[in-house]
Amino acid sequence: MAGSSIVASAESIIGSFALLALIVVALGTMIGLVKPSDVAGHVGVIVGLAMVMILLVSVFVGLWASMSLWQKVILAALGLAVWAMRRERRSPRRKREEE
Repeated sequence: MAGSSIVASAESIIGSFALLALIVVALGTMIGLVKPSDVAGHVGVIVGLAMVMILLVSVFVGLWASMSLWQKVILAALGLAVWAMRRERRSPRRKREEE
């Protein structure tokens, strides 16, 4: 049940951002910042990105819901290990002393 509420929330947020982007494109067209010939391409990209993001959220929530507890624990441990390894690598490197 929690998965469907997460997907619905993500769909609402992504839909709001897509609507805002479409409004910006429409205003840009009215002001003259966006060429009328480019509007279809911009609208297609916005709608396509919104659909892909909603699909990705649905897939990941479905995968997470279908995993057993030990798979979730292993995935979390892998994520923490990668995070720790990246954190060690970000430390400032020592510069060679030039003679």
